[in-house]
Amino acid sequence: MLQSHQWFHIRVLFRRLGILVLLYAVCRIIFFLFNRDLFPELATKDFLSVMWYGLRFDIASILYINLLFIAGHIIPNPWRETARYQFILKTIFYLFNGIALMLEAGDFIYFRYGLKRTSTHELGLTNDTSVLPMVIRDFWFVFLLVMVLIIIVELLYRKTEFIKRKKEAATWPLIHYPTQIILMMVIVIFTVIGARGGIQPDPISPAKADAYMADDRLGELVINTPFSVIYAFGHRKLVEPNFYTPEELQQLYSPYHDQVDFYHTDTPGNVCVIVLESFSKEYIGYFTGNKGYTPFLDSLLGQGLAFTNFYANGKSSNQGIIATVSGIPVMMEEPFISSLYKNNAFVGIGSLLQTKGYYSAFFHGANNGSMGFDAFTQRAGFNAYYGRNEFGDDTYFDGNWGIFDEPFLQYTAKTMSTLPEPFYSQIFTISSHHPYTMPQQYIGKFPKGPIPMCEVVGYSDMALRKFFEEARKQPWFENTLFILTADHNGPPTPGNDFYKNQVGAHSTWMLMYKPDGSFSGTTNMTAQQTDIMPTVLDYVDYDGPYCAFGTSVFDTITTRFAFDYHAGDYLLVHEDTALIYNGFDRELYYFPNDSTLSNDIQQHAPASLDYMDTRLRAIIQVHHKAMLHNQLTAQ
Repeated sequence: MLQSHQWFHIRVLFRRLGILVLLYAVCRIIFFLFNRDLFPELATKDFLSVMWYGLRFDIASILYINLLFIAGHIIPNPWRETARYQFILKTIFYLFNGIALMLEAGDFIYFRYGLKRTSTHELGLTNDTSVLPMVIRDFWFVFLLVMVLIIIVELLYRKTEFIKRKKEAATWPLIHYPTQIILMMVIVIFTVIGARGGIQPDPISPAKADAYMADDRLGELVINTPFSVIYAFGHRKLVEPNFYTPEELQQLYSPYHDQVDFYHTDTPGNVCVIVLESFSKEYIGYFTGNKGYTPFLDSLLGQGLAFTNFYANGKSSNQGIIATVSGIPVMMEEPFISSLYKNNAFVGIGSLLQTKGYYSAFFHGANNGSMGFDAFTQRAGFNAYYGRNEFGDDTYFDGNWGIFDEPFLQYTAKTMSTLPEPFYSQIFTISSHHPYTMPQQYIGKFPKGPIPMCEVVGYSDMALRKFFEEARKQPWFENTLFILTADHNGPPTPGNDFYKNQVGAHSTWMLMYKPDGSFSGTTNMTAQQTDIMPTVLDYVDYDGPYCAFGTSVFDTITTRFAFDYHAGDYLLVHEDTALIYNGFDRELYYFPNDSTLSNDIQQHAPASLDYMDTRLRAIIQVHHKAMLHNQLTAQ
C-alpha cells in the first residue's frame, strides 16, 4: 500500500493544472461574450455541450504547454521541496501559460476580423511591431482583463504552495524511488493520452471540434487559441494526397496554361488593378440595394462590368495580394509568403508582363516592409515599389499603418504619369482598417453605420473618388483598364449571418472598368482573385506558358470554380452551390436560399456532390504536389 506522502507532488500538480482548466473555461466564456454576435443562438444545454467538448481540447493544450512543468513535479529528486526549485517551477508556469493566455485574449478581439482562431498565419503578421502601441491603446480593457485573470490565478496558485519560508529547514520523508518511478510512468502515459485527446487512432484536431457540434461555426468556440497555434505548428508541412493518378489528375485540373487567347484587341493599353482594404460587399450599396457607405464606388460599378459571384482566396491581406499577383491560392494554413514553401520558384505577373513590354509598379501607402509586400512584389517581377518612404511626407502619416488613402492615392495618380507606357500598376489601400483612423478634418463627415469600419470605408471611398478625378486629368487615363476588388472582407455587420459563414466570409466583388465603356453590365459567373492574373495576361495578349490557379474571365468555355482553405475547411464554389470539406466530412449547400448554411443538400444532389468533390480533391492534390515539389512555374 502506497504511503500518502509519495503522492504529495502528484496532488500538488493536479491542483495547479486544475487552476488552468478553470482558467481555460473562463476564457471560453469571455471569448463567447466578446463575439456572441458571430455565433448562432445557443440554448443553455447547447452551451454546456460546447463547454464539455471544449474541456477535451483544453486538457490537450494544457498538457502540451506544461510538459516541462509536469516533468518538474513527477521526476523524483531531493530538491523538489526547496524554495528555489519551487520558484523555478512557478516561473515556468507563468512563462508558458502567460504566453498562452495572451494568445487566447488576443482572439477576444481579433476573431471577428478573420472568423477563425489565431494560428501560425496570424503570428506571421506580428512583424509590424509599429502598431503595437495602437493595439495597447485601443484594447487596453483586454490587457486589464488579462491582469485580473493573472491575479486570480496567482491567488489560487498560492494555495498550492507548501514551502514555509522559515530559517529552519523542513523535514521531508525519504523518497521511495520505485514507487515514484511507477507514479511517474503512469502520469506520462495519461499525459500522452490527454495530449492526444483520447486513445482513438488519430489525435484530436480542429476538424473534430466541428464534428461534435451541429453547427460548424461552433467549432471555433469548442477549441481554444493555444490549441489552434500548437496544431498549426505541428501541421505546417503538407502531406501529398493520392486521390488520383497523374493521368486522372491531368484530366481533372491543371494550373499550367499556354496559348491562352480569349480576348482579342490590337491595342490593349495600360492596366491598373486597385485592391481596396476590407471593402466587403455588405458595405456597398450597389450589392445590398441599400444606401451603403460607398457612393462613388456604387456609381463606378454602374459604369463597368460588375462581378457579383466573385470570391477572395483568403481572409487576410497577404493572402489576397499574393493571389492577385501570382495566381497562388490559399489551400493551406499559412499564406505562401510565410509558409515552409515561401522560397519555391514562381513567376509573377510583373515578370510575365515584361515579355510584352510592360513596366510594372506596386503602390502601397503602408510602412515599407509591411507584410513583406515590397520583397514579394520584387520577386513577382515588379519594376518599382512605392510605399510610405517613397511618398516622403509624414505630415500625412496616420500614426499606425502608413499614409492616409486620400493623399497617397493623389500621389499615386500623379506618379503613374511618370511610368513608361504601357504599364501595369497595382494599388493597395490601407485606411479602411482598424484602428479606423481618419484625418482630423474628416472626423464626423461620413456615416458611422453599425460598426466602426463603415465610417472609414466612407473615407476610403471618397479617396477613391479623388483618385479618379486626378487620374482623368492624366494622359494615360483613357487608355487604361481598371480592375477593382477587395483584398478580403471586413468585419461582418450585425444581423447578416451570411457573411459570418464559410461562403459569405469569402464572397466579395470585382469590377472591370474602362473609360471608353468597353465593359459594362453585371455577370454572375463564378470567379476568384487568382483569376485576375490570367485575365490581365489574356487582355494584353500574352499567350505564353505560365502557372496560375485561376482562369481568365474572358474564358467562357472552361467550367469555373472558386476555392480556398479557411479554419480547417476547404471550400469549393461552383455557380450557386458550395462544397465544404474538412478532410473527413463533406457538406453541400445551395447558398442563395440558405444564407446560414444550415441545410445540407448532399442527399438530394448526389451528382453535384460527386462532381464538385472530385474537382476539389484534384485541386488539393495539385496544389500540395506543386508546393512540395517546387512546381509553381509552367511545366
